[in-house]
Amino acid sequence: MNSTKIEWCDKTLNPVVGCSFGCSYCYARRLNARFKWVKDFSEPQFFPGRLRQLEKRTPERVFMCSMSDPADWRPGWVAAIFKFIEANPQHQYLFLSKRPAVYQELFPIWKRYHGLFNNLWLGVSVTREEELGRIAELPLDINRFVSMEPLLGPADPRDRPVRVAIPWADWVILGAETGPGAARLHPRREWIDEIVSYCDQTQTPVFMKDSLLPVVGERDMRRDFPPELQPRRRG
Repeated sequence: MNSTKIEWCDKTLNPVVGCSFGCSYCYARRLNARFKWVKDFSEPQFFPGRLRQLEKRTPERVFMCSMSDPADWRPGWVAAIFKFIEANPQHQYLFLSKRPAVYQELFPIWKRYHGLFNNLWLGVSVTREEELGRIAELPLDINRFVSMEPLLGPADPRDRPVRVAIPWADWVILGAETGPGAARLHPRREWIDEIVSYCDQTQTPVFMKDSLLPVVGERDMRRDFPPELQPRRRG
């Protein structure tokens, strides 16, 4: 497992590298262009040998797909990944997708695993109001989170589709675009305030990434975690 600059997890592990979605702001594609882990990032590849790193006994919050989207994972890959996850329940496992319907398609595995342990977190990426409907595709009976990074437009919870549950999820992560395109758009303070107000009303923890510091200021930065994901004291 690799140390990471992603503030809301301890480690990243990427048994799959590559994504077919093609976001213009994708940092993973930029990194692959630099380090060339796979020849064509649009054609995901599976690296099963990396899963043995989960055998580390120290509990970690592990982001399992910083370089892929589970929507591209093949059933055989999922089965192999969950074999290691079930054998290593000491960690908290976080997954994130822009196409969360995949969780329903693979739900028999998610549900069987969730019946054994409570350390599985299924997330969805939402960047603006038009994408709020994705939240409704998250399974209801599992730990759920919403990553709004980069926040590219308003996402007023009062205008959410009726089918989106209240609250949105068990955790909300907020962040601005980083990298070469970061100067094009900074989230507006009112966008952030609307989301934070909604989360406070629904008692949903909010985690703001460092990229929002210029927008909200140090005093109003939020670093809330769900109880299960609270950082451990090290050393």
